[in-house]
Amino acid sequence: MMKRLLLAVVVAFTAALGVSGCVVRERTVAHPGGCPGGHWVEGHRGYHGEWYGGNWRCPGRAWR
Repeated sequence: MMKRLLLAVVVAFTAALGVSGCVVRERTVAHPGGCPGGHWVEGHRGYHGEWYGGNWRCPGRAWR
């Protein structure tokens, strides 16, 4: 009985650990000309779930 319980716990833990993995995609992005001091903003979801793709944020310019 104890071996079955231990096996079930190990299998459940392994499955949970395998599913909860995080995916990271790295890529090189060329720095745009005319944007000194700019920084890259990764793609992300907004407050209402809309997707914003990755983009350069340039100081002194309007958002997006």
